[in-house]
This record gives sequence, C-alpha cells and structure tokens, in this order.
Amino acid sequence: MNETYERSLEEHGLIDVQPHYRKLLLRLKAQDAARYDAAVARYRADVEEKAQGSPEPLAVWLAYGAWLAGQIEPGILMSISETGLAAPAADPPPMGPMLIHLPEARNRRGFVVAMPSSPSAAQRETAALLCE
Repeated sequence: MNETYERSLEEHGLIDVQPHYRKLLLRLKAQDAARYDAAVARYRADVEEKAQGSPEPLAVWLAYGAWLAGQIEPGILMSISETGLAAPAADPPPMGPMLIHLPEARNRRGFVVAMPSSPSAAQRETAALLCE
C-alpha cells in the first residue's frame, strides 16, 4: 500500500479494499478459472499500472472492485448513505459512501465493494442483511 492510497483512504473515510478484493478473486478462481485469469490480467493492466501514478489510486481500486464483483454475480452497484438509503452508484464509483454490489438473482447475497472506516448503524445493518 503506497502513501497516496493510504491518504486517499483516510480522506474518503474508507477501510482498505485490497484484502476484501483478494477474497473475491479467490472466490472467482474457485468458480471459473478463465474469468479468474481475466480478472488477474485486468488487475495488472488497470490497477498495477494506473494506480501507481494516479493522484487518486482509490478510484482505480473501486472501479476494479465494482467490475470484479460483477464477474462473480451480474448485478448493480449501489451506494448506501449513512441513513441506509440506497441509490444506484455512479460510474465511476464514488469515493466515500458505502458501496455494495447487489446480484440480479434475488436469492443471492451481495458483496461489499467499499466500507466506511466508521460505518453508521444503518450501513452495518445493510451489510449484515444483504451482503456476505
């Protein structure tokens, strides 16, 4: 983790997304080796290359995380406010609010893409109810 990335996490009040994305990659690897290989290639091209020189490496990481979650389950990226209100997230994903990926299939649980370092009670409850 470089200093610019750490500063961006602090500035936007988010926890480090990298460990969570590694878990998503491992899940994708178990699910589909070809899509896993594509995800690793995209990481190398998009994250390793772009995040290093970017003034906002967190934006690069969030875009990758949103894409990665969609590779596991097709769905929609949602932004969750401190009060628990959900709205479709912009593209590129915003930095700061809680972001979750909700699968199209109603019988599937979603994935946290970005979690505030101090989530509100409503955000914690949303994650507990809707996400793995």
